[in-house]
Amino acid sequence: MLPRAAGVLIPLFSLRTRHDLGRGEILDLAPMIDFAQQMGHRVIQLLPLDESAPEELSPYSAMSVFAIDPLYVSAHTLDGVGRVSLRRARAKAGNARSVARSRARPVKLALLERAWRAFVAGARAESRSEFERFIGANCGWLDNYALFRALKERFNWAHWESWPRELAHREPGALASARGELGEAIRMYSFWQFLAHRQWTAMRTYAAERGVLLGGDMAFSPAHDSAEVWANQELFEFARTVGAPPDGFNPRGQRWGLPLPRWDAMRAGGFGLWRARARRAGDLYDIVRVDHVVGLYRTFSFGADPDAPGAYTPENQADQRGQGEAIMRAVIEAAHPAEIVAEDLGTVPPWVRESLAALRVPGYKVMQWERHDWGGPNERFLSPAEYPAQSLATTGTHDTETLAGWWRDQPETERTKLVGALSLADRVSPRGPLDEAALDQILYALYASPSMLVILPIQDLFLWSARINRPGTVGGFNWTYRLPLTIERLSRNPWIKSRLAKLRSIAVRTGRFAM
Repeated sequence: MLPRAAGVLIPLFSLRTRHDLGRGEILDLAPMIDFAQQMGHRVIQLLPLDESAPEELSPYSAMSVFAIDPLYVSAHTLDGVGRVSLRRARAKAGNARSVARSRARPVKLALLERAWRAFVAGARAESRSEFERFIGANCGWLDNYALFRALKERFNWAHWESWPRELAHREPGALASARGELGEAIRMYSFWQFLAHRQWTAMRTYAAERGVLLGGDMAFSPAHDSAEVWANQELFEFARTVGAPPDGFNPRGQRWGLPLPRWDAMRAGGFGLWRARARRAGDLYDIVRVDHVVGLYRTFSFGADPDAPGAYTPENQADQRGQGEAIMRAVIEAAHPAEIVAEDLGTVPPWVRESLAALRVPGYKVMQWERHDWGGPNERFLSPAEYPAQSLATTGTHDTETLAGWWRDQPETERTKLVGALSLADRVSPRGPLDEAALDQILYALYASPSMLVILPIQDLFLWSARINRPGTVGGFNWTYRLPLTIERLSRNPWIKSRLAKLRSIAVRTGRFAM
């Protein structure tokens, strides 16, 4: 059962410490865990850790939904990676507020290759045995991933559909020959996942010893050009692409480039791929956020014609509800003992939320979006006091503007409505920018809600305004957000130290943290 707790949403790539090479790393979680505890927050919610292709920025378009991106492996503790090589790598990658993944990637992978060569040359028997046990325990996904990764390198990262036909169609003889020819590379990519596993296990232990829960995000589906789609072609419809239906923000809808799952085939196989994904997520996290949960009930997709409207699969509500509940039950069972939270935002019919409630899966309550009679004559913000206990309350997600940005961009009438709904009219002025005192009043009202979890983007705890992602846009400004300073420097900053104490007090007074 979920505890009554407060948490911080921050992508792993956004962490900054004195050790990282331009992007956050697994071992950076240790100082982040300590930082969160200082502010009375017991949950750290991450975005997907999945490996994506070299030029892909979004963690929601993965080359593998099982493999951890090797860029997250912390290099400074690895055998074979000395001080000189680290110093040179840091000079190339930098440790700035924003470092492109394309810049950090070759630097990190070069260090991981050094670690592999050192392992091959001189690893102790105990480490070799541990590596072999890891391969055996994870062969269900690792075998396909490591071969796919090696083939991507061989064919200069071309889409798997353009590979030689026998490999694209996974003919047994061709796969066996490829495994023989690429054996060294396959072992190296498996080793990188082993390194990620060892470091992640250490961070899970570190967090558990301090009473902190790690939350992860299970993306809706692997990308078309991914190990899982290549290995399970019969489970996907390539003529259609998953997306979101038209709405006020996107009148033509959104095309995400993900292949449409063949839900009938997945059901016939007992939702084996989804069960395996959930089991993997349960191994990594204490709390699993299921992204775009409405898509499990009814998946909106488009055909090749850019002018043709999209359609839902399945088509009727009874089938949609039956499908969604079957998948969610499989996920809940496979991820156990991890707790499940559903991202139920966007165009979501009321019956989906009723279904999630019946399954005892918490959904989201985004303060700025929770309204009664939206668009009607009696529209009003819901008070957080009206949120159900079985929910996750927040001020935003990785896709939304920050609270400071929302406040800045809203007319005074909207601010006034929100302040009134929070019963703060006598303490918070709707005029002018949002200041620290007003922020704390708003946070207290949200933290005092019945919602078991309150998890806020880290920017909203410190009045920072930089965004993580702007949906519907493509560019280097997305998925590159990093903390303004290293965690070590933040922890020494007098204002930050004062801020941590205030946040801790709010968490304690609202029953989300025990002294």
